This record gives sequence, structure tokens and C-alpha cells, in this order.
Amino acid sequence: MDEAATSNADSVEIEEIANSMAKDICINVQLTDENFHEKGNSFQIQKIHQLVRQIDKFAYEPFVVSIGPIHHSNVRLQFMERMKWWCLDYILTLNCNKSLRDYLLAIGDIEKHARACYSDEINLDRKTFQRMLLLDGCFILVYLNGIHGVARITKAAPESLFIPDANIPGTGCATDGVSSNSSLGDNAEKKHDTVLEIEQQMAKVDQRSVGYEESISSHENPVVQWYDAFALFDLFLLENQIPFLVVRKICEVLVGSDMGNILAEKVANYVEENLQYMTKAFGKYDRPKEFFHLLHLCHMQFRPRASLEEKNLMKPQFSENFVDKFFKLFNVKYATELDEQNSLNDLQFNFVHGGQVTRWHRATQYHEAGVLFRRKEFVGQITYSMLDISFHSGVLEIPLLTVDDRTGCLLRNMIAFEQTCPQFGNCVTAYVMFISQLISRPDDVTLLSQRGIIVHLLHSDKVVSTLFTQLIKGVVFDFTGNFYLRSICWKMEMYYQSRLNRWIAWLRHNHLSNPWLGLALLAGLLVLFCTIAQTVLTVLAYVGLP
Repeated sequence: MDEAATSNADSVEIEEIANSMAKDICINVQLTDENFHEKGNSFQIQKIHQLVRQIDKFAYEPFVVSIGPIHHSNVRLQFMERMKWWCLDYILTLNCNKSLRDYLLAIGDIEKHARACYSDEINLDRKTFQRMLLLDGCFILVYLNGIHGVARITKAAPESLFIPDANIPGTGCATDGVSSNSSLGDNAEKKHDTVLEIEQQMAKVDQRSVGYEESISSHENPVVQWYDAFALFDLFLLENQIPFLVVRKICEVLVGSDMGNILAEKVANYVEENLQYMTKAFGKYDRPKEFFHLLHLCHMQFRPRASLEEKNLMKPQFSENFVDKFFKLFNVKYATELDEQNSLNDLQFNFVHGGQVTRWHRATQYHEAGVLFRRKEFVGQITYSMLDISFHSGVLEIPLLTVDDRTGCLLRNMIAFEQTCPQFGNCVTAYVMFISQLISRPDDVTLLSQRGIIVHLLHSDKVVSTLFTQLIKGVVFDFTGNFYLRSICWKMEMYYQSRLNRWIAWLRHNHLSNPWLGLALLAGLLVLFCTIAQTVLTVLAYVGLP
């Protein structure tokens, strides 16, 4: 009886647990479906995982300005918070027919969509969240599109963002009522109380914040230049983003819905101008008009060019023709471009199915095997990217890689963007993986620096090597998968494993690096050829005697 009673009690308890879990499944699945439907795609702004953050926490946290809810109200970033208020006031002065209430109503229309763009729950109430979106959106609009640097504002009122020869009446529109030309729409009554409360809070901003530009009007202020230098890169942090839809919405209220594409082009142009020492992926008329946030736009700038058929345009090397003719003379089979792809497939098949997974080699090891490293130039080309690497006839061409204190931060956040949103590709991750393998030791950095490929002002080559080694920690990447450098990696591995290439490289490094050694070798070969020719002639003359 005791066992039966215990069994019945366990059965009832299990039934209760099952019913409770079934309810939780319905609730969580419903929430997930609602969020996905609200986003319309799998785009999300996610927080960096704690294990990844521990590798370099400063690479994911803003230095001078916070954008979005994740780092909102950070006490270290209050300097630029005051600049956001100036940007809001400046936006209001551009079109006094639009009041602060018009902008808040527009932000309220997209609040639910904006919240759904974040993977974690936003612990901000509706008023605070709308206020944050408006301030951050105005800051991005002005900083990236209007006056080319908020931190270099002069006392004179800057030119209008979009309207030439516009008369800017000055501050004072921030506390105006609803304009006679604006319409609240059908949902105005529902939002009336919320808008009034936020409007009252924002109208109480300290007037010193509104006029703060007067205290930083000097172009020679080193503190201003320091803030300005870091502000742009803070806008490219994964956790420091708001949906670009917010900026578009503010622009629509300001100048109308027809200016959305022009806004995107101007923002893309400004970002490209500040990154063109690394990349210029778009021409004058093909800049992207659709992107989710600023880091997504930055990532689009770094994509490799679609056409990578440069090997068809390159002239064959003299050494390649010489070796090919040499082996044809002695009827020895030599691997040419015609059977290179078949050998490449065979090598990859053996690599994947043979169970021997090895790492790619370092730059000095490839150099010893005969690979020549050359800095890739883009003279006269409209578009280019630091990801445009090519390999042909034993020559690896790599575009200039400028390494400074902010390079690692930018690359880390683009890698994090690809890791959290794999639908946008893995080009930057593949590039960093490839470079980190090439320069895993200081002497590799020294070699590429001597070739003009890496330029840095860091403390030593070891710092550069350590930087890229740290970048790949915590990164998930399939070396045998499909990535844009896949064929180049396999071709380099084939070249490295070739004994013929190693012998030629040994000859070049040990006997042809010095011109006197080269002349001595040539003289020795000439003497050897003459000796052999004399011996052959002697034998032929002896055989020909009666």
C-alpha cells in the first residue's frame, strides 16, 4: 500500500510539472514568435558573451559616447551626453514648423520595433527609452551627416543639414507647442500623456548644455580632438548601436520621407571617408542605402570585391616559364595551372577525410618554401579593400594593413557582429584568422613590415603579433568550410608542400641572394657544362674512329 501511494503521489507531481512546463513552452514560444515577427528578419543587437568579453573588455565598451540602452547612463560618458542635447536643439532649430512633440510621436511609433532589435530585455521604461532614442538619433544624424564632427563646433551656427541657404532662427524651438502644420494622427490621444511628460523632462535640460558649443569652439583644444577621435569608433561598437530606422524617422520628421536615401548615402559617405585608408568598397553612386545600424554599414565597407579574377590579368613570371620549359625538355611532368584545380580538390579531400587536421603555416615558413610576399597596390581602382588578398605563381599579394590602438577594437566588433549574425557572412573573421596565422610570431611581423604590408607605430612587432593572436580567441570558425580565402589557403598549402618549390627557394635564399654568389654559381655551372660537353665530344670522337 505504501508503494502504491508513493507511486500515485509521484504520478500526480509529474503531471503538475508537465502542465506547468507546457504553459511555459506556450508563453516563451509566443514571445519568441512575436519578437521575430516584429524584427522581420534575424537581425539583432546582442550583448557580448562574458567569456569573450574577458579577453579584452575594453574593446566592446565605449570610451566617450554611449549609444543605445546597453551602456545608457554610464557615468564615465557624461561629457558627450551634453553634446546630445545640443544636437537635439540644433535639429529643432532647422525646422521650427516641427516641435519636440512631433519627434517624440514619431519615436513612439517605432518604439516596439526598436525594442525587438535587441536580444536581451531592455530594462528601461517607455519614457526613458523614447528619450534615449531621440537624443542618440539626433547625435548620429548631426555627427555623421551635418557638421562633420560635433566636437569641432564653432560659435557661428553651422550650415543646414539638407536645406541650402536656410534661415536658422536660433534656439528656442525646443519648448514650442505643436506646429500648425503638424498632425497628431489617430493615435495622438493614446500617446498624449506620455509625450507631455517626456517633453517636460527634456525642456528642463540645463541651458549650459544647450550652449555648450561655445566652451569648446576652439579647434586647438586637445581635449576636443581627443573626444572627436574616439567618438567615431565608439559608433562602431556592437553593443553601442541603435537601429538606423530611428535616425531615418527623425530625418523624415525634419525634412520629409523623400530624403531617406539621401541621408543613407551621406552617412555612408562620411563613414567611408574616415575608413578609406583601409577600404573603399563602393563607388560614387553605389553606396548602400539599406543597413540596420552603423556597425552593419562599417562591415559592408570591408567586404572584399566581387571580382577576384585578377590572376587572369597577371603576366606569368619568368621563373615559372623557365621551370616549365626545363621540365618539358627532360620530359618530366610538371604541375601547371591546367591541373592545379584537380590537385587542389584532391588535397582538400585528403585533408578533410584523412583525419590529419593541421594549421596553416607562418609567413617565415612560407617564405622559406619560396612564397614571395608583396604589397598589393590599388592605383587607379575605384574600389578596394584590405581584404582583397590574391595568390598566383608563388606570389602572395596583401593590401596595406595599418595597425594602431584602435585597429583591434574595430576588428573585434566586426568579428562579434559576424559571430552573432552569421547571415551577413564571415569575411572579416576569415581575414583575421588568415593574418593571425601568418604573423603568429614577431619575426613574421618583421618580414611583412619589410615588405611594406604591415605598417604600425606600436611598441614592437611582438605587440602586433600578440594583438592578432588575441583576436581569434573565442571565435568559432570552420577552416574546412566555405570562406572567401579558401582557395588561396589551399593553393598556398600545395605550394608549401611541393619539394620542387622548396629546392628552388633554397637555391634562391642561399646562393642567389648575393650577386657575387650568383656569379660564382653561374661560373660553376658554366664550367660544369663545358666539362660535360668536352667529355661527350671526346666519347663521340672516340666512338667514331675506325
